[in-house]
Amino acid sequence: MATTDTINPPPAALRVFYSTGRMLGVEDFQAEQDYHRGRLARALLSLHGPGTAIGLNVSTATDTSGQLEIQVTPGIAIDRVGRILDAPVTVCIRPDVWLAQQTDSDLILAFKSNAFILVDVFIAFAACTRGLTPDFASQDDYDATDAFSANRLLDSFAMQLLLRTDANPLLPQDPWLAAGAPPAPGTVPTAEEISSLKQTILSGSLVAATTPQEYGPLADFTSIFLARIQIAASQPSSGARPVADFTHISIDNESRLFVLPTVLQARWIGLGFGQES
Repeated sequence: MATTDTINPPPAALRVFYSTGRMLGVEDFQAEQDYHRGRLARALLSLHGPGTAIGLNVSTATDTSGQLEIQVTPGIAIDRVGRILDAPVTVCIRPDVWLAQQTDSDLILAFKSNAFILVDVFIAFAACTRGLTPDFASQDDYDATDAFSANRLLDSFAMQLLLRTDANPLLPQDPWLAAGAPPAPGTVPTAEEISSLKQTILSGSLVAATTPQEYGPLADFTSIFLARIQIAASQPSSGARPVADFTHISIDNESRLFVLPTVLQARWIGLGFGQES
């Protein structure tokens, strides 16, 4: 898995200039990729913002052996730097096994209100190498005769469970708060409301007005919050490791950021698509 990405932070909008006879190197082809990936990410982030586009619902279910699982359905999201997070398969994890791997101190900090263990679910971008191909030796292996590098990079994802050990775990803030409340359903915006929205866009404050606040101890500030899970628990004695009760789990899927499809927005303002049943 590749741990770095050339469009995080976003690169400058520099395109490779081609001319007959010039020599092209690896850095030129990398710059070509960075330009197209960076422009797409910029457009997605500016036009739609970060959040869930479709799917990625977090729920509980039992596997074929009757064991409880936390499941995240397939779906697509846009991360904080505009990259596409594409999860094509359902992701499953056993919460009892996962909690057993956590330290006593972290579980005690995540034990909130003497009633439940608080866990958040995030999805993050991950580039995974695929295949091997011969290449020239580099760095400290200039004498190597069997040097290889990855043949492809797969833009993939990583699902993360995070114990909320911080004292005041916050949820994502609506990036459109600066635009004010929307008009009531079925009403036409007033001239003043339209002017206010235009001024908010012109000031560039829609995104800047909301600093991401949901990460807590998570290190990857580009990842996307999906859900908050409360697992009922009790503490045998003061300072002891909390004991989870997996028969009572509450999942909040709706506090995440959503990216609304354009066709859905059009439907809400009266523009239909296809046959109406």
